[in-house]
Amino acid sequence: MPRLSFVILTWNSEKYLKACFESILRSCSKESIPFEVIAVDNGSTDSSVAIIQKYKDEYPENFILIALGRNRGTTYPRNLGLKQATGTYICILDSDTELGEGSLKEILMILATQHDVGILAPRLLLPDGSVQNSVKRFPTMVDKLMKVPRIISNIKTKDADFYKEFPFNMERDVDTAISACWFIRKKHWDNVGDLDEMIFYAPEDLDYSIRVWKAGYRILYYPLFTVLHHTQQISHRSPLSKTSLSHFKGLIYYYWKHGGWMIRPRYEAVSRQENI
Repeated sequence: MPRLSFVILTWNSEKYLKACFESILRSCSKESIPFEVIAVDNGSTDSSVAIIQKYKDEYPENFILIALGRNRGTTYPRNLGLKQATGTYICILDSDTELGEGSLKEILMILATQHDVGILAPRLLLPDGSVQNSVKRFPTMVDKLMKVPRIISNIKTKDADFYKEFPFNMERDVDTAISACWFIRKKHWDNVGDLDEMIFYAPEDLDYSIRVWKAGYRILYYPLFTVLHHTQQISHRSPLSKTSLSHFKGLIYYYWKHGGWMIRPRYEAVSRQENI
């Protein structure tokens, strides 16, 4: 019976999958953590499915493949994987990541003992060794619109939703964390609910973050565990692409659902007593 379930969404990810899977095998073996990897492929046209199948054949008790015929976005496929997850704890992980330094057991202990932690987000490192700014304040629509000139014309603009001088070497509660790597207690996920499938591509992580806070949990940035992230920023490649327009549509839906067009929302986690 797995203790930790990794849910990984793939889409033409052949460049990254082996390193991602090997990092999971290495980390879980090192700490003797029973695990499963549920890889949901989004209609890849490269060798992603073949790579997943190879690991499934080699580790039949650890790897599960769900192959979709076409790109179904991020929320529906991840929900499919999450419904199959049998671990007490879940790691939602992007396919372009590699688990790094730190203890998985320490993370699971935090989730087991600090019942108000809804999401634990590790420190994300970029390929050049710098820290990715992966945790942010709840953005207003104005904050998002301020980024449009940079996306379209590479004009430098202020990131109003960034924390000022964020202490990336310290544990700290944050408003939101990008979903490149989330550690969650399965019971908490069941309490908050699935990802909102009205959002096709993004901002599903922003929507889920605010729902975590509304449910009375908190989001903990945890720098003692690192994850290498080969961030692809698909929606920034072409501002008028189908993916970018889907992202904008998702933002409109998010603000319609939660508010915060002009004023940044604020939430506090409430004390929760739950059985381990």
